[in-house]
Amino acid sequence: MTALARILEEFSAQRIAAPARLAAAQALREHSLPTRHDENWHYANLRAIEGVPQFRPGGAPALQAAPLSLPAALPGFERLVFIDGRLHPKGCTPAALRLAGPQQESSADAAGAFEAAGDGRLGLIARMFAPEPRTLRISGTMALELIFVSTAAGGASYSDLSLELAAGATLELVERSVDIPGGTAGETGEFCCSTLQLRLAGGAHLVHTRLLHGHERTLRYDTLSATVAERASYQFRHLSTGGANARSSVQVRLLGREAVADIRALAVAQSTHQADALYTVLHEAPGSRSNLVFRGIASERAHVACSADVQVSPEAAGARVLQSLRGLIDGKGAEVNLRPRLTINTDDIQAAHGATTGRLDEDLLFYLLSRGLAPAAARSLLKWAFLSETLGVVGPAALRKAAEWAVASGLSDAPAPELLQ
Repeated sequence: MTALARILEEFSAQRIAAPARLAAAQALREHSLPTRHDENWHYANLRAIEGVPQFRPGGAPALQAAPLSLPAALPGFERLVFIDGRLHPKGCTPAALRLAGPQQESSADAAGAFEAAGDGRLGLIARMFAPEPRTLRISGTMALELIFVSTAAGGASYSDLSLELAAGATLELVERSVDIPGGTAGETGEFCCSTLQLRLAGGAHLVHTRLLHGHERTLRYDTLSATVAERASYQFRHLSTGGANARSSVQVRLLGREAVADIRALAVAQSTHQADALYTVLHEAPGSRSNLVFRGIASERAHVACSADVQVSPEAAGARVLQSLRGLIDGKGAEVNLRPRLTINTDDIQAAHGATTGRLDEDLLFYLLSRGLAPAAARSLLKWAFLSETLGVVGPAALRKAAEWAVASGLSDAPAPELLQ
């Protein structure tokens, strides 16, 4: 039986009547799962999904009532903690719990065609199975940390979250993943699938940092869609480290005049791990601006891939687009695939893009060795400099340090300790 057939069968067995979930199942039935024949999925490891032993989530894990080891709290941040998609009240701050409020189903058409029939289709699986879909509404100024704990205890792990920023709202949002290996994950590892919908009203500002760090057997598939209204800005810092297989599907729609999107992403993979990402930015209004920077390192026999697709509509006169993709190959069997694309339908535009893939610069390496650095230290120093354009914008300081340690664990040459202070 195919993975699609098993997903639909296990969903039907749960006898769920929620309209949004039924709509997601119907969309998945009509449009099926993506395949490697789909242009934007050519480098994704979709065969791993076939090996998932069970798609339905397990019951509420015992961790709900037990002490939980979480990352240290970020100063000044409210916190929400989810265990396998379920809210864990003991790990949340009171203000964040009030924000979460009662459980709410996400709307069936929240992500539009991107999720229903496009490259966000894996988000339909999360919408079908997530045990507690929620909608958070933000007004004023706030700093919020979301911790997602995945145990795969008795099943897969899902989350379905919608976040709406009111006009003029300012939010600093941090997402962090914590993986606790379960006992029923089989040979393929834990299956984690999530979907996040963001809506920014006029003049809203969102700084969003997502740190995905899985253990070596995690299968992680995340889908993100964002709509940005007039004079609103969305800054996304996306860091993917560790895990056997990771796929991120991101779409940002700049719907309002002078809407802004700034995306800084990195992925590091080693051993035989695979990390694949798609970033789609749609300019649909005059004066909209986007900047997309990606840095990836594949070590040993790992595979890192990034597709960046920026589309500028005829209505987006005066748009400005910057796109920079760079990959570093660090191993005889390593592979990096970069696919930059610009589709421009207006003459009134400023645009620049570039993509390069290569190995460590031998001249720079020789220079460092000639100054007395050990080979491993010299290599790690060059890798750290390569990633600094993305790591350098991560904040606050406590989060940047955690991100640096996570990235260091995904490199074949560990950085010198003084670089991680």
